Amino acid sequence: MLDLTPERIFSLHPKIRWAGLATDQGGVVFVQMRPGITSLSPEDTDQSFIQLGPLLLTGVCERLVPWAGPLETVVSTYEKVILLVTRLHKSYLAMTIGKEDGGILSELIPKLNEPRTQKG
Repeated sequence: MLDLTPERIFSLHPKIRWAGLATDQGGVVFVQMRPGITSLSPEDTDQSFIQLGPLLLTGVCERLVPWAGPLETVVSTYEKVILLVTRLHKSYLAMTIGKEDGGILSELIPKLNEPRTQKG
């Protein structure tokens, strides 16, 4: 598994509010809000989401891979936040940013894809 920590995810951009990482078997590695940010959802909801949500979202989107090419990131826009989900090796990373910060997506998404393009 990648050597990812909440702090490492938060260091990608100061507007990342929340980060979660799970194994491809649904094991929760971490679920954490950025310090000083108030969560919009209960912690048990975040735990439940990270166990299965990224697997389902990416699984559905990967059905188009033969025609559209490899899946990079799934983005869901809510009234208050934007959720990004990506598969990194044998794990799933999810994070949120404030909806008002959506302009950073063009900066943030390439950073999420860097581990995929590096030889390891």
